[in-house]
Amino acid sequence: MLETVKVSKQGLIEYRVNDNSFIMNKFGKRTFTDDKLQTNLEALLTTIAKRKPESVKGRFLLNAMVKTSMGPTFKLDLTPYKDY
Repeated sequence: MLETVKVSKQGLIEYRVNDNSFIMNKFGKRTFTDDKLQTNLEALLTTIAKRKPESVKGRFLLNAMVKTSMGPTFKLDLTPYKDY
């Protein structure tokens, strides 16, 4: 347990990918400020974009959406991540 907390505080980002290549991840909680949520989301998207496999040609991230547990879905602008 202590190792998990230590690694988490060092900036470990974990994410899951389902069979349809959808990446699912939590990047914040209701108590987080807007700035903290934005920072976490940018870190997640940057990490995923930088891990693009060599075999993938063209754009790696095509669409991204954020969904709250009981709210509407928001489509994200992925323009800053197109060059990764």
